Amino acid sequence: MGIIASETVDYLFSLGATNTQSQLNSLANTALGKGIDLYQKGEYGRAINAFKRSAGYSPFSDNSAKAYDYIAKAYLAQDMTEEAIKTYKQAIRVYPVRDDFHLALGDIYAKEGNAEEALAEYKAAVKLNPSSAVSRYALGQSYLAAGQLSDAREQFTAVTKLSRVSATGYYGLGQVARASGDYSDAVAQLNKAISVEKKFDKAHLELGYTYADIGNVQKATEQVSILSAKRSSSATTLQNYMAQVAKPQIMVALGLDGFNNHLGAKTKVATMDADLTDPNSTKLYSMNFVFTKEMDISSIQNPYNWGISRASIAQSGGVYNNGLTVPNTEASIRPIPVNVTYHNDTNTAIVRFRVSQNAAGNATIDPAHIVFKFYGKDTYGKTIDTAADQYSGFRGVA
Repeated sequence: MGIIASETVDYLFSLGATNTQSQLNSLANTALGKGIDLYQKGEYGRAINAFKRSAGYSPFSDNSAKAYDYIAKAYLAQDMTEEAIKTYKQAIRVYPVRDDFHLALGDIYAKEGNAEEALAEYKAAVKLNPSSAVSRYALGQSYLAAGQLSDAREQFTAVTKLSRVSATGYYGLGQVARASGDYSDAVAQLNKAISVEKKFDKAHLELGYTYADIGNVQKATEQVSILSAKRSSSATTLQNYMAQVAKPQIMVALGLDGFNNHLGAKTKVATMDADLTDPNSTKLYSMNFVFTKEMDISSIQNPYNWGISRASIAQSGGVYNNGLTVPNTEASIRPIPVNVTYHNDTNTAIVRFRVSQNAAGNATIDPAHIVFKFYGKDTYGKTIDTAADQYSGFRGVA
């Protein structure tokens, strides 16, 4: 038998190796397909075994990369976060130049609240693939969450240049502008995002937030209507935010226990109530104040957060006792209420104060020009709106 040339042996060996690798690739592809079928059926344990076989048959291949990704997703579907993290870390070791595994790992860290780890992974993803708008957007959001607004702006600006048909870059720039207090730019950027993608609910929500921040209730309500028309849950989210950031106001006030706060100057105290006819007699009156939102109980029930005074031109546009000198017979009212009770089911405060007759029994008062003012906060810590923080009978809420 003749001797086979060495070139022929090399060829036959390489042919056998090629066929073997081809077979392994075929097995890897089959295992991957089976794993995907099981994954879609929710049989995650069996799917993971299939994906692991696929990666074992053809390591370093595209099939293996897909298998790693599916393994991690299957773990996440079972709330096995640590296993998913380990899988992506292993994938990164096998595929050190792929940015998608860093991005996926960053997303897990971000969801888990591990901000520093998420930021590091997003940085790595962008370094490996600077032209990825998705990675830059994720990095921008991570910078935004960390309060690094300049860095976030840089990433979102890059997104607008990389993908002009995407609204996410403008959305991110709108978020940065709002966070920095530049509300006009926030409105402009968010409107750009919406013009690119009208179904972008997050942009409508952020725009509503911005309008609420600047107190433009009408514009914020328009965004609520848009989101409601889409049946988006963000409509309720925005409404709740509007209620939270809006400054509280006194909506209406009413005199109780016989206190007629529409009576004018020089009203005789004795004519207000039979209990005030006798010299040095006193009567406890009440004013009922309804607020536009739920108030902080400790704040509103603190008598020192209330003030009772005589109206003046500077204070409320009216003058106590028609501007005449207050006589010695004028009844005195303490500047601080006796007590205050609050009912949060109706957002109503009852302010009690005392009116006293003088020793001569001829005291007078100007109920219409007594000013009741509140200085406290609502349940969210918002201070009362100075445009509606006081009430007097002649003027109403002011």
